[in-house]
Amino acid sequence: MYPLSLTNRILYGITILISLVVLIDFALPGTLYTEDVVSISTNKEKYYNAGGNSHNTYQVVTPTRQFSVSKDVATTLEGNKIDYALSLLFKEINGYKLSTSAKSQLYSFRVVSGLVLPLLVLLAIGISYGFKKDLSTLLFVFQVLTAGNLVMLLL
Repeated sequence: MYPLSLTNRILYGITILISLVVLIDFALPGTLYTEDVVSISTNKEKYYNAGGNSHNTYQVVTPTRQFSVSKDVATTLEGNKIDYALSLLFKEINGYKLSTSAKSQLYSFRVVSGLVLPLLVLLAIGISYGFKKDLSTLLFVFQVLTAGNLVMLLL
C-alpha cells in the first residue's frame, strides 16, 4: 500500500469515526412523537430543463416542527395527526407516517445523509486499505462531503 503520513491516517480515522456516528444515529430508532398537523405548505420549485420546468415540495407544519413530506402523505394529512421519529444525536427526522396508517416513510434526504454517504465513505476507505489502491482524490472528496454533512446535521 502507498505510504500514508500520520496526518492522513488521523484524518481517515476522524472520517471513519464521523461516518460511524452518523450511521448509528440513523440506525437507532430515536424518539417517537405524535403531533397534530397545523398546516401543509406547498412550494413550487422552478428549474429549466426538459422534465417539466418545476415540481412541488410539501412541508408539514406541527406545533413544534416543520419538515418535508411526500405528496401522497401531504394530500391526506391536513387535520390529522402525524407520527415521526427524531434521531437521538442530531435531532433529525428519520421517518414519518400518518397516525392512522401502518405504512411509514423515510425522509429521503436523511437516507442519503445518514445512510448512503457514510456507507460509501466506509466502503471507499475499506477498498483503499483492503486492496491497497490509491483512492486519495476520492477519499478527499468524501472527507469534504462528510465534514459538510456533519455541519448540516449540527445546525
